[in-house]
Amino acid sequence: MVAESIGARGVVKTVQKEWRSLPAWLRYGVVVLLIVGIFFRFYNLDRKVYWIDETSTSLRTLGYTRIEVLQEAFDGQVISAGDFRQYQRMSPEKGWGDTFNSLTGTAEHTPLYFLLARLWVSLVGHSVWTMRFLTAVFSVLAIPCLYWLCRQLFTNPAVAWTAIGLYAITPIHVLFAQEARPYSLLTIWVLLSSALLLRAMEVGKPKNWIFYGLTIAAGLYTQLLFTFVLLAQGLYVLILEGLGKRRITRNLTAFLVIAIGAVTSFIPWIVLLFVRREQVSESTSSLVGNQPLSYMIDRWVFHLNQAFLDRDLASANILIVLLAAFALYFLTRYTPPRTWLLIVLLVSVTFLCLAIPDLMNGGRRSLRIRYLFPFILSIQITFAFLFTTLAIERRGWQQKVGQLLLAGFAIAGIIACSVSSQAVVWWNKSNPRSAYYPIVAELINQQPNPLVISDGSVSDTLAFSAWLRPDVKLQLIEDFRNLQIAEGFDPVYLLNPEPENRRLLRSDYRFTLVYKDETDPDDIEERLWTVEKRRSN
Repeated sequence: MVAESIGARGVVKTVQKEWRSLPAWLRYGVVVLLIVGIFFRFYNLDRKVYWIDETSTSLRTLGYTRIEVLQEAFDGQVISAGDFRQYQRMSPEKGWGDTFNSLTGTAEHTPLYFLLARLWVSLVGHSVWTMRFLTAVFSVLAIPCLYWLCRQLFTNPAVAWTAIGLYAITPIHVLFAQEARPYSLLTIWVLLSSALLLRAMEVGKPKNWIFYGLTIAAGLYTQLLFTFVLLAQGLYVLILEGLGKRRITRNLTAFLVIAIGAVTSFIPWIVLLFVRREQVSESTSSLVGNQPLSYMIDRWVFHLNQAFLDRDLASANILIVLLAAFALYFLTRYTPPRTWLLIVLLVSVTFLCLAIPDLMNGGRRSLRIRYLFPFILSIQITFAFLFTTLAIERRGWQQKVGQLLLAGFAIAGIIACSVSSQAVVWWNKSNPRSAYYPIVAELINQQPNPLVISDGSVSDTLAFSAWLRPDVKLQLIEDFRNLQIAEGFDPVYLLNPEPENRRLLRSDYRFTLVYKDETDPDDIEERLWTVEKRRSN
């Protein structure tokens, strides 16, 4: 215990010494960015829409299944919006077993985050604020993990401080810190496992390898995407230890033993994925759809701007791609293979493992920015190295360029976070899918005695119902052939109806379009209709 205490004090003294060695402008800048970034992670946590994906998170966490909600609520009976929202509240009848059954029902999401969320809400209660608070805490905990990884990678401590300063106000990290999904927890495991791998390879002690193994097991049980991170780390060890030294080293052996152990611990979920493969395929829309190559390239380029600047710069979007490419070149030019190889592999492997299947078999895996977190984190580290090296170690025009880039990214991040913090709906909540919630709900809430009929998805309908008055009545049903519209309500609305279901009612009822969602010009949705019975001749 004494040794551990001395070790902890030594770490604190080292960090303090490194901190005092930084230029004053960088010290003050990092402090400001950390304060601002942490503030924005917790500011207006419950203001933005709790959209479809987050509603699904609550369903799983609270122990409900989609089938259960369909059977109990989508039966054609009239219920109030307040009663329908019971599926977003804690119930004494739903325990840990129900949560686990909900997670294993489709299995496309690994369970660690949801189980931690269940533990959290059992202590503090379930609400939009508490669910998002947990992910905001995870996002803050990722900051020391990023610092440690950068200290393992680079000799200059200023790179680590720059990296955490930029991370704090980078729009994508702030936005997803306020989303009840596993990506902030995934960020922790990507950073911590990489730092522990470097530490284990350097020190070689069994405890370091064991800690590394625990983090990769946790990563696998947090998100299936972590598989690509493990693959990149495995290639890193193989290239440096196996191919580089032309023999089977102790580090290579240790990695193989630990990785096999971690993957073995994940086998039960792999088996479950195979057993539930049909449900997984039905629940994962990113596996289907063919897109033109030009469109995919355009979206890849756009995602980098969206992640770091939260802006679409049109034709100028390519500038940040060129900057990223130069930063990677600069990294390989001025750091040893032990440093640049891990970053390059995390960038290339995690992106190509998503993009190649999309190009070969169709799908939109690489077009989902939330799937690109390991890729974006790695690019961010290369930016931190480039900006810091230019701004501190170089002189003349190179130093000015580095300082300008640092200031530009910091200011752009603060502005982007300021703007998005005031919005009810932002792009990470899928504008085309959730921007209509407050608008359509306001139209309905203005009526004294409305009825809302819907055949929509469980998560979508639950997410929308949060914006309705608790006393607004709903008539939910899957099959309109069994629908008998309840009487005594005026007006009667039809929400997000399938075209086929509208056709089933057209002979007896007439429809008037009330609201058309034009958020996405390429996919205009007719959201709300009024329904009136045709007069008999």
